Amino acid sequence: MWFATYRDGVWKYDGIKITQYSIKEKSKQIALFSIYKDNKGDLWLGTHENGAYKFNGTTFEKFKNN
Repeated sequence: MWFATYRDGVWKYDGIKITQYSIKEKSKQIALFSIYKDNKGDLWLGTHENGAYKFNGTTFEKFKNN
């Protein structure tokens, strides 16, 4: 189960332990707005001013539309 907080990152509960994933850019905590799991099972975060982030299995990386 995943939980997104506004200013304290994302938390994952696996049934035993809770893990925090801090979402930062240039050492500044990013304000999160939404969390979404797509049809492929990928987990996405929406932010107020910093675009989207995608979970790579270890951490959340900023999405870059090339």
